[in-house]
Amino acid sequence: MYAIRSKKTKRWFHGINSHVGSTSSLRVEMDDVVPILFHTKEMARIELLLHHMSSGLYEIIEVDLFIKESSYD
Repeated sequence: MYAIRSKKTKRWFHGINSHVGSTSSLRVEMDDVVPILFHTKEMARIELLLHHMSSGLYEIIEVDLFIKESSYD
């Protein structure tokens, strides 16, 4: 799996806020813990291109997904 991360702040890409203008700094939503995951690196790259996100500011990182199962009694 792959995720997009800010090179500067190391925060994860979490989505796009479509309620603000395309030039607003609040358009790209970031999160400290939960990223959006992509199945392939190509899908993450397309997301960067779709939202005009600079590859100089963001990087695509391969992440391991660990699912911790818990029992519900």
